[in-house]
Amino acid sequence: MPRKKTFLFLAVVVFSFVLMTYQSRKGHTLSIDFLSSPLHATQSATQSVIDWAARPFRMIAVRAEENAKLTKRVGELLLEREQYRETAKENSRLRELLSLRERHRDYVTSARVIARGVDNWTQTLLLDKGTADGVAKDMAAVTPKGLAGKISAVSRSYSRLLLPTDVNFSVSVRLQDGRTEGVLSGTGSRICALKYIPFDSKVRTGDIVITSGLDMLFPAGIPVGYVSAVDNQKGEGNFQRIEVRPFQESSEMEEAIIVK
Repeated sequence: MPRKKTFLFLAVVVFSFVLMTYQSRKGHTLSIDFLSSPLHATQSATQSVIDWAARPFRMIAVRAEENAKLTKRVGELLLEREQYRETAKENSRLRELLSLRERHRDYVTSARVIARGVDNWTQTLLLDKGTADGVAKDMAAVTPKGLAGKISAVSRSYSRLLLPTDVNFSVSVRLQDGRTEGVLSGTGSRICALKYIPFDSKVRTGDIVITSGLDMLFPAGIPVGYVSAVDNQKGEGNFQRIEVRPFQESSEMEEAIIVK
């Protein structure tokens, strides 16, 4: 009997201890959960607000980066287009020069303009061909538009081209329609003077002037320019005062062929 009571007492003690331990642990867990849940909710809400507020700025940054890439690509495409257009223009000019070369049996070489004269008193261009390429002084330079000038000085690798508008330039010419002959001289400006045309010769604005070949320097039949003005009232002596504008503008010239 005493043993049963002792066993029962020990069982009650053990059960009470276990119950107290379980309640202690459960109460601690509940208290931690009670404290941590609001913190988690507050942190989650704060992060959501931050994400919501930062989203437009992130979008702006992404769009700015995309715009920068697109702007760079547009610039590259525009550069490629301009390079293509320049190449196409150069090919067109070279084809015209090739066609011009085939029409001139006295062709010597093709030259490229590499510099322009800086002297205010002379109008010249520097070409990239010289005696090594067969170029000699007094040879003529021609473009698809017409006469470009004559070689005034030459070295082994370069030559200087005297333009028709230079005051030291002159060439024997004739009117293409009337066949009246004269001499074309430079004036130092953008126009030339057609000299020694008699008053009884009919000259009209727009008449074409070509080389006559009588000076033994320039081949005959090369277009030079057109009559831009005729003034019979201010003639010099027995001749009319006629202005001629060259077909080939020196500022637009990039290549030319050299002919004997």
